[in-house]
Amino acid sequence: MLAFGAWDGLERCSHLDPSDAPVCTATILPLAPERCYPLHPSDALTRTKSNQIIRLTLNYYNDMRKTSLLTLAMVSLLLGTSCGEKKLDPTKPVYVKVETTMGDVTVRLYDETPLHRDNFIRLCQENAYEGVLFHRIIKEFVVQGGDPDSRAHEPGKLYGENGGGYTVPAEILPHYFNKRGALIDAKEGDDVNPERASAGTQFCFVQGKVWDDAGLDGIENRINQIREAWLYSIFRHRLLEQHPDWASEENAETLHMEATLLLQDTLATLPRVVIPKEHREVYKTIGGTPHLDGSVTIFGEVVEGLDIVEKMSLVETDGNDRPVKDVVIEGTEVFQ
Repeated sequence: MLAFGAWDGLERCSHLDPSDAPVCTATILPLAPERCYPLHPSDALTRTKSNQIIRLTLNYYNDMRKTSLLTLAMVSLLLGTSCGEKKLDPTKPVYVKVETTMGDVTVRLYDETPLHRDNFIRLCQENAYEGVLFHRIIKEFVVQGGDPDSRAHEPGKLYGENGGGYTVPAEILPHYFNKRGALIDAKEGDDVNPERASAGTQFCFVQGKVWDDAGLDGIENRINQIREAWLYSIFRHRLLEQHPDWASEENAETLHMEATLLLQDTLATLPRVVIPKEHREVYKTIGGTPHLDGSVTIFGEVVEGLDIVEKMSLVETDGNDRPVKDVVIEGTEVFQ
């Protein structure tokens, strides 16, 4: 199921509560200027057994940029020709009004995340969200929608498995964080998606809650634990690419030991992750979901209708976090 920061394939997302959510900050591996791209299994990675030193190259970052540029070009082409919409002025910010059965929410899209921005614009211009549900709502956490299958409105059905059949490359930037009102992606979990690519159609409004320093200290501990799990997944994927036979049960211990050694060597070179002071102040006053920082793409923010998001976050839900009374997207409007 696609979730705010994880998708366990056809299984229910295990990260249902803020205290158990996947987290990682964008300052984990500051290897690229201005932008933080998560590591990919195709990173050139070697371990020198004599001195236990890890060498990480930036091949993936170059590949990611090439992929992003190609995807952006394709999406831009679609934007210029779909549904007879006139082209948007690239010098002006883009807004989207999401009309729902509980009221309207207007978001401003970030130009620094062009792949997600243009993908969302295209979907909205094509009326792809008309009739789609907000299928997953968790109080003091997120309001999630965008599963095309939810247009069927089948009573009691668990939605969230369909992300449109494609993904968008991650655009995780360190200066954007999960304050209340952030517009974020949904994606597969790090164990199967170490690139942290976003699901094509699903998105979330962050509601979150107000935190104190003690709570944020606890989140920092969780962030560092999740970083370890994320890095372990990266190394495991890479090792399996290099040694496909290690996927067998008899080689499971070898795979685990080698991935663990790579993890230990890498962690020895990394400083502890901390939540920046300025982010802490926002979380202590406005609120949000700090445990998602650095692990999801944030591609916009609510500029009008935050009260509607709060009302949505308080609706009665079933055991699968689906609203008992459907919250439906009636339409979307793109404007400048």
